[in-house]
Amino acid sequence: MREHKQRSLRILHIDALRLTAGVLAMTALPFAASSQKPTDIHLDSVEVVASKTSRPLKSTAPAYKLDNQEFTRLGVTDISDAIHRLPGVNLRDYGGLGGLKTVSVRGLGAPHTAVIYDGIVLSDCQSGEVDVSRYSLDNVESLSMVIGDNDDIFQPARVAASAASFSISSFRRPDPTKPLDLTAQVKYGSFGYINPYFRVGKALSESSSLNLIGDYTYAENDYPYQLKNGAHTTTERRNNSRMNSGHGEFNASWSPDSRSTLSAKLYYYDNDRQIPGPAIYYNNENHETLRDRNFFGQLQYRKAFNSKWSMQLHGKFNWASSLYHDEDGKYPGGELNQNYWQREAYGSACVLFLPSDKWAFDYSADYFFNNFTSNLPTETFPRRHSILQSLTGRYRIKRLTVSARLLGSIYDNSAKIGEGARDYSRLSPSASLSVQPFGSEMFFMRLSYKNIFRMPTFNETYFYHYGNPDVRPETANQYNFGLTYQFKPTSWLSNLEMTADVYLNQVKDKIVAIPYNMFVWTVVNLDKARIIGFDFTETATFNVGRRQQILLTGNYSYQRAEPRTRSQVTEYKKQIAYIPRHSGNVTVSYENPWVNLSLHTTAVSGRFATNNNNPSTYLGGYADMGLTAYRTFGFRKHEIEVRGDIMNLLDRQYVVVARYPMPGRSWRLTVKFTL
Repeated sequence: MREHKQRSLRILHIDALRLTAGVLAMTALPFAASSQKPTDIHLDSVEVVASKTSRPLKSTAPAYKLDNQEFTRLGVTDISDAIHRLPGVNLRDYGGLGGLKTVSVRGLGAPHTAVIYDGIVLSDCQSGEVDVSRYSLDNVESLSMVIGDNDDIFQPARVAASAASFSISSFRRPDPTKPLDLTAQVKYGSFGYINPYFRVGKALSESSSLNLIGDYTYAENDYPYQLKNGAHTTTERRNNSRMNSGHGEFNASWSPDSRSTLSAKLYYYDNDRQIPGPAIYYNNENHETLRDRNFFGQLQYRKAFNSKWSMQLHGKFNWASSLYHDEDGKYPGGELNQNYWQREAYGSACVLFLPSDKWAFDYSADYFFNNFTSNLPTETFPRRHSILQSLTGRYRIKRLTVSARLLGSIYDNSAKIGEGARDYSRLSPSASLSVQPFGSEMFFMRLSYKNIFRMPTFNETYFYHYGNPDVRPETANQYNFGLTYQFKPTSWLSNLEMTADVYLNQVKDKIVAIPYNMFVWTVVNLDKARIIGFDFTETATFNVGRRQQILLTGNYSYQRAEPRTRSQVTEYKKQIAYIPRHSGNVTVSYENPWVNLSLHTTAVSGRFATNNNNPSTYLGGYADMGLTAYRTFGFRKHEIEVRGDIMNLLDRQYVVVARYPMPGRSWRLTVKFTL
């Protein structure tokens, strides 16, 4: 009976695959039928298709953005530092350069956050967590975070399939006014750190351009730290921590007419590094290494047929490998080698219909295939077919914006060896609105709801002595109410904007790992988890003199995240591991004709490394302060920027993840030349 049911469900999924393929083919037909190009239609009539997220004055969901100019003004040193400037975001950092850095939003966990690079979602089917440290801030034009659904409804369905989206937009279009758009930069700093970077671009014509980006990072990461064991304290130095990585990108863009654009990207990343391991008393030796490689190529095509109809197509192939090596003598033969490879093929089609200036509708269909292999003798070679379809409507007038979306998801799982995971299909609704009450042009209210679920990763499903083929997807309901207020500018206050949001996240079937013994863990579903929180942001610019400004920005987040499963007595109503109750950031920048200064502080309250909140796993709170000074000089119609950073100015020792101490006081010098 069960086999017959599974066979019927698989036939249903195959039919759905065929149906979606047909929809993709039908939506591509207008391209073949559009050989006649009308001359009275221009792309600027459909600017709604732009993917960049503006500041959330009228946004129906919490949305935040930082651009490359703000990176400099606020003293941001890397992407992980930029993430600290966003409210409600928890960053796991495994210690210094080269350590894994993942993004979790509002206590839901990193697999619930879609990380988007130039319009297409990045993926890791093995762990579900994207390491954002792989992406150089020097190549980033802007970062944006949307919690819930984006007001830009012209998006692939996969973007809508996560609780939050973190978007990275790179520099892709060179300056057309320059014969050659060149940026060269080098950074040098503490603990053997050196990082050369270049970006060169060329506008071949008014309709086409190319650019090439490359950077290399080397660091010893041998920073000192203190290790405490009861009444004893020793000063140790991080060892086996060398980082040796590089990445390159090639981007091309072509606009055959004013209504269409084709863009392409090739990306390669290679990081051959040592793994320091956790800091343990009387055990500072480690011989682990890890080489991560990632290649992907992606294409995006956008076309506006007229003022009412637009389409975009996305395609991508992704390949990644992770090669782990340990020369510890306890293994047979004196070493251990565990190698993992994953691949993904992805395609997406979106159609936007604008029947009037008030209404907008979008239909998006995505398909992607993942497979995973390793050299482990217990490998099952899992595979997954995924189909996502979304239908979105938006109504917008001067003081009101309302949007609603229905997302349909189908996941077909199988394994070459052994039993595959369960197949799933689900409908996930969401709705949001933004309104200007009282007739005010500066005051906005927003309300949103989103239902979403995430599939278990391949590790959670198949990994030996860890995974569970019967584990169910997590389901999350997100509720948010927020306010945005912007003061009218005066002669001394050119800008003041504040946002405040309260939210409730209810998670069902939360996926956690529990130990059977010291060596065997298994993944199970908890019944419920609840996260209640509050986010606040503020940005103000003060005019204090001729060509002098003070910029004051800050954010604060409160999160109470608790398992609500009564049968788990030791964890019931305890704070979920690694989620602080309080966190925030304050930055004061002084811009002047001489040397610009920025003083910034990130503060996090105490956390626990386990869900049962055992006092022995308590991680103390910390405040990390940094200072930045920079100035730009003109040189023969070119620009030279000199910048100095001091990180952890007060030399505080702290950890973000248990037993992985962060660096103490360090410095960095940057020289950038722009042609």
